[in-house]
Amino acid sequence: MAVLPKHTDQNPRYDPDKDLTLDQLQRFTRAANHAEQKREELRQIEEPSIVEVTRRARRLAMRPLIKPKPDKPNTARYAIWLVVFAITGLWLMYMSA
Repeated sequence: MAVLPKHTDQNPRYDPDKDLTLDQLQRFTRAANHAEQKREELRQIEEPSIVEVTRRARRLAMRPLIKPKPDKPNTARYAIWLVVFAITGLWLMYMSA
């Protein structure tokens, strides 16, 4: 393995003085603070109040579990009765023969 001489040149390093000017830094800080304030306001708006939560819970509890359909017959009840009549009819047919 070859032995190389030690590097004497300095690596370019991050220099915060060359990053942003004072004016740019102030504008960035102002914009970031404004955005954080907006986010906080949105969080507060999205959180419902206790009154709203209780109102939603009451509305959910009072809602009927099975919604009746006023214009359509209940298809499940219709299918059950159809099966009952079919079984009764088959039983009568086998008993009479």
